[in-house]
Amino acid sequence: MEKTRRFYYGWVIVGVSFLTLFFTHGIRYSFGVFYVAMLQEYGWGRGETAGAFSLAMVIHAFFSIVTGTLIDRFGPRILFPLGATLLAMGLAAASRIGAIWHLYLAFGVVIAIGINTIAYVPNMSLIAKWFTRRRGLASGLVLAGMGIGIMFMAPVIQFIIDNAGWRFAFLLLAGLVLCILVPVTALFQRRSPEDIGQFTDGIVPGSPGIHASQMNGSRKDTQTPALSDQWTLRSSLHTRAFWWLVLVNISVGFCINLMVVHQAAHVVDAGYSPSMAALVVGLVGLFGSVGGILCGFISDRIGREPVYTMGGCAAIGGILFLLLIRDTSSPWMLYGYGILFGLGYGASGSIGAATTADLFPGNSLGRIMGTSVIGWGLAGSLGAYLGGYFYDHVGSYTLPFLLVLISICLSILGMWMAAPRHRAYAG
Repeated sequence: MEKTRRFYYGWVIVGVSFLTLFFTHGIRYSFGVFYVAMLQEYGWGRGETAGAFSLAMVIHAFFSIVTGTLIDRFGPRILFPLGATLLAMGLAAASRIGAIWHLYLAFGVVIAIGINTIAYVPNMSLIAKWFTRRRGLASGLVLAGMGIGIMFMAPVIQFIIDNAGWRFAFLLLAGLVLCILVPVTALFQRRSPEDIGQFTDGIVPGSPGIHASQMNGSRKDTQTPALSDQWTLRSSLHTRAFWWLVLVNISVGFCINLMVVHQAAHVVDAGYSPSMAALVVGLVGLFGSVGGILCGFISDRIGREPVYTMGGCAAIGGILFLLLIRDTSSPWMLYGYGILFGLGYGASGSIGAATTADLFPGNSLGRIMGTSVIGWGLAGSLGAYLGGYFYDHVGSYTLPFLLVLISICLSILGMWMAAPRHRAYAG
């Protein structure tokens, strides 16, 4: 009983992962702020400029399986500091951009690999090793770092750009990553509870009041045979659930990355200031954090699919608000977009990660996650490019935003077909 009362180090892992995603996704999803600044300075086309983000998504797609393999093999204390160092180098290089190919190389390749190495896949596969009963909640807390990072960094970066220029903003970010992320991940990350003499969820097997079903995550009302506790990448590829999750990732990747690049530009086109656009991006991030924590917590108790559906409906409502914005006469619709789309965006992250871990537990989870999100990156690349392409040829974002609505509906379908309700949840 004394061991069960010890502070569980898993919450330190949650905190460090939160901080890591705060920086990585705050940087990635602030591309729209840098995007507007570069368009104003160089006059590049929107499609070709957004192509740098598309390249970053392609790199993200194909490097994810490498990252998943590396986190499974070497653990976070080696992988994360190296990835953070590479990210800092890419940000420093981005401050010297003078031609569009510089943007493609710095942001599309170096920064993309750095972020991929320390972002979603390795952190989510790591959290699954530390939590079973509270996996949805822990995933939501970690992914809140993404939303709060966007909320905080987008307006701050815009402020720095307004007062010191976008080049200085890149340099400052490089310094912060090098001085904060590198030492923190090297000192405090751990691979699993066993590394420090603890157990998953901080619960010693056989403790009074803890049933075996709570330890392995199985439920008495499971409708299908229990899944293997040691999935491999090969065995997961032979299941329908894996490919339905791939559809979820494709749909979410298309939706989120199109909006990341073009939401701020659309708000500015409607007549709002770049600072207001950055504030809306921050609002999406804030409510993404709220949605991730809240939806992850609730999904631990009532199931992944219904909560994911509610989040998807909120995102649809937000996009409809954005489609109706034509001028500055109805700012409430702008806030409605930020709140509703943020809630839906947050739900997709925490529930998607928890669902993958529910269905495919084991030491190959990093590889499985890394493979499943290849579609996320490729679809994100397409979404970012198509948003700029259609704007350049049609003069509005109406068609791209309609495609986003379709992609949200497909992600909901994929979540229900993956049937995570057949997999047990603790708690």
